[in-house]
Amino acid sequence: MTENVWRGERRLALPDARPVILRVSLDHIARLMAATKTETLEGLQDALLARKPETLLAALAIVVGEDQANVLWPKVNGAAGLTAVFAAVSGAVSGLTPAEEDEAKKAQAEREMEMQAMALGLLARAFGQSSGSPLVNG
Repeated sequence: MTENVWRGERRLALPDARPVILRVSLDHIARLMAATKTETLEGLQDALLARKPETLLAALAIVVGEDQANVLWPKVNGAAGLTAVFAAVSGAVSGLTPAEEDEAKKAQAEREMEMQAMALGLLARAFGQSSGSPLVNG
């Protein structure tokens, strides 16, 4: 049985380390979901977004192997390093290119703005109907 074809890849660059290309297959995603005890890709992304060092180290070990993760991990220094690992793993898991991720984020922001505008319109209509002054018989 062959391993599933990789789903996505990202470049991880850390100070004082050679850049590494992270290639994430469907098998990696299943292992990441098991390690983070998540059942959906969204849940996995949320777990990665928390940027807990133990989660990111485990994710790095799953994706590049434990030996290479142990070599890279000391180069992860502070929030910037955690963010670099998060961005590389999360981006590779998404399976989208950076340009596709940008487009997806723009589309999501547009949908959210449309939903907010619709909600405000409904609220304004409801407020207008409820604040109408009663007719007074003169």
